[in-house]
Amino acid sequence: MLEHKPNLQLKLDNVLVATDFSSSSKMAVLYATSIARRHASKLFVTHVVGSQSEAALMDGWRAGQAEMTDQLIAHRLDGIRYELLVRSGDIWTVLSRLIIEQGIDLVVVGTHGRTGVRKFVLGSVAQSIFRQAPCPVLTVGPTIADQDPEMGPERILTATGFAPHSLWAVRCALRLAQDLHSSLGLLHVVTDPSEVSGDARDRTRDERLARLRTLISSDVRLPSAPVFFVEFGLVPEKILQTAAIWKANLIVLGLRHVEEGSRGETTWAKAYEIVCKASCPVLTVRGPE
Repeated sequence: MLEHKPNLQLKLDNVLVATDFSSSSKMAVLYATSIARRHASKLFVTHVVGSQSEAALMDGWRAGQAEMTDQLIAHRLDGIRYELLVRSGDIWTVLSRLIIEQGIDLVVVGTHGRTGVRKFVLGSVAQSIFRQAPCPVLTVGPTIADQDPEMGPERILTATGFAPHSLWAVRCALRLAQDLHSSLGLLHVVTDPSEVSGDARDRTRDERLARLRTLISSDVRLPSAPVFFVEFGLVPEKILQTAAIWKANLIVLGLRHVEEGSRGETTWAKAYEIVCKASCPVLTVRGPE
């Protein structure tokens, strides 16, 4: 497992976008260039060729150069320090090495979702990016609403069940909202059937709203007052619904490391579903181990 110390400052010196030059990857590249410009980051546009043949590697370089030329012609790389990286080998092995070698602070990846919530545009190996990357991962899904990647997120929604990893996501979302002058929404989803009917529902809503409000200190400076949501039902469904109704431009989710086959797999499955169905990009962050 790669070691990485979470950085609450969310300083993005180095951003890596993984691309296979598909349409979904191209959207991820647009978001990555926007982030790199906004945060004065160095951008690593990375393509990994699965084949070890020299011909396949050269084809990868040609495709990469064509992609960079398109971006230059469109002036999307103006003012951005960038580097094209084309490597051969096992995709996750190569990317994990690059994350360490280049000091990557954020990985950006696209997903098409056509083969199920567990399949990303880079193939099944992209599950490794989502699950194992030690730094935050921004996933650009297939149902992204009509929004300009060059615009920073105006509304950031984060969901918390009050577990440590989800509280870390709240802290990260709060920092982002401060840095980007965005509105912040905090959501808690109640899943316990005993708390969803009658007087219990009202008491639970009031108690969870009060608890959400304690997560934002009164001395925190935000461009607008934070918004708090308490919903009842299935977590992915309610996160997606709230993001759509509130018109969120970014969803922030906190995840923790889980071993294959552990009970925590359920949390990851829910996160996959949100990533592939969200109408805005999803930023996943890992809490301190």
